[in-house]
This record gives sequence, C-alpha cells and structure tokens, in this order.
Amino acid sequence: MAINRRDFIQRGLGGASLALAFDIGGGVFLLTPGEARAQAVALRNLGAAEAAGLERLADALLPGAAAAGLTHFIDHQLGVDPDACLLIAKYFQVPPPYADFYRTGLAECERLARLESPQGLAGLGEEALRSVILAIGKPGTKTAEGFDLSLFYLCLRSDAVDVVYGTPAGFEKLNVPYMAHIVPPEGWNG
Repeated sequence: MAINRRDFIQRGLGGASLALAFDIGGGVFLLTPGEARAQAVALRNLGAAEAAGLERLADALLPGAAAAGLTHFIDHQLGVDPDACLLIAKYFQVPPPYADFYRTGLAECERLARLESPQGLAGLGEEALRSVILAIGKPGTKTAEGFDLSLFYLCLRSDAVDVVYGTPAGFEKLNVPYMAHIVPPEGWNG
C-alpha cells in the first residue's frame, strides 16, 4: 500500500495502531512496527547483532514487544529528526543522536550477557537473562565509563510499553477505554 496524506492521517492518527512511514524498495508504505517486522523490512540504523539483542531484551522486559515491532520502531525513530522523535529517551533529556545511547546500552547488555554465556544475549537461558535485566534495572546502575544502564533500562522498557500498549488497540488488550485527549476530526482531508 503506497502512502498518501489521507491514508497517513486516517491510519496514522485515527486508526487503531501506531503507523510509521517505511521506505521499502523506493516506495513509502504506512505500516505498524509489527507489520514492518512481519514483512522483514530492512533496518536502517541498527546492525543485525544489535537488532537480535534488542529483540531478546524486548521480550524479557515485556512479553510480546518483539512481535509488536519494538526493534523496527526504535530503528525507525533513530532515523528521524530528534525533534520529531517518539523515543522516550528524548523526554529524559538524553542528548541526541539517540542512536549512540541505544547502541551503547545494547553493547553494555551484550557485555554483561557474555559474562554468563559466550553467545551473549542470544545464548542466555531465562534465569541468566533475568539476572542481566535485574542488573541494568537497578536504580543508579552505571558502567565504569559512566553510562547510565538504569536509564537505558527505563527507556527501553517505556518504549516497549508504548509500542505494545500505547495505541487504541493496546488499550483494548488491557480492557481499558481509550480516551484520547485530542482525536483527529473524521473526514479531515486538509
């Protein structure tokens, strides 16, 4: 489905899911992060190892986050203007570019995982993965270089919650009425 302005407004703002514009094969398509993942849309900002680690962490933090497309959401947002970025890191005053923050956080999680398994995050059992999550989630946890792992944990977990539950469909999963502060007017075609 090629994107046009009407589709973007109707689906991206008034639809049941978070929809983003993905450039696929020279065309721009409006997809949810989960659809982008299901269609194996190429990542533009994260490497394969980073994406694999992110997927593993995502589901440990919030089951279903990987399938909901958290990796594609983060990858997409790393490529937009920082002022338009939807990543929670922006609101915690993480200095742009946000890619540095996410890459460093992922690399540190991978380093911690390799203390438990030579395969890193991909090779961790559930208990070892839980230990990594608990270590980074402890308030004030910083690396020797001063990187705030607890802030990375908070941002990644919040991004996961946004992708899984921050849409009308997500509210429906929770059986909570979605009451938007501002709902786009129907039929708007400006």
